[in-house]
Amino acid sequence: MKYYGVVLILSMLDLSLVDTQEDYWPVHTVCVSNKIQVTYRSCDPIQDVGFTLSSCSDIFTQPYVKASFLLRQSVDELYLSVELFLNGISTINHDEPVCLPNFPRFTFCGNRRGEMITIQSSLPGLKIPLKGHYNIKLRAINQKGFQIFCVNATAIFM
Repeated sequence: MKYYGVVLILSMLDLSLVDTQEDYWPVHTVCVSNKIQVTYRSCDPIQDVGFTLSSCSDIFTQPYVKASFLLRQSVDELYLSVELFLNGISTINHDEPVCLPNFPRFTFCGNRRGEMITIQSSLPGLKIPLKGHYNIKLRAINQKGFQIFCVNATAIFM
């Protein structure tokens, strides 16, 4: 009986040593220049997300972005949640349906488990000068409430 008690206590101690989900993936640096620094980290405990930006200087003219991730669940419906903090103050909190059964807005809507999703797009350049520390959290869930991806990004404009 004492043996089982010791095993139980050691198991609980081992569980307390598990890393938080913030430590699962490294911080990825997207670009660094004298005007901007962009980094991100996946906040999904199971998978990382790939993200690239054409270059730091293109952010002010016409940036090209590309994000990739592997689907662990199908996306017949997909809901995106965006949180934006400027210098630590919450400025935007927005939820948006991205894929709906009768209204697929993107080509990846309806994709199945195991497929690689790659999103590529040109964005409008920044027309106004930005200053400050921006933190952005993007989280997407499917029709069953399963987290499809989660990313914490930071953009620091000097």
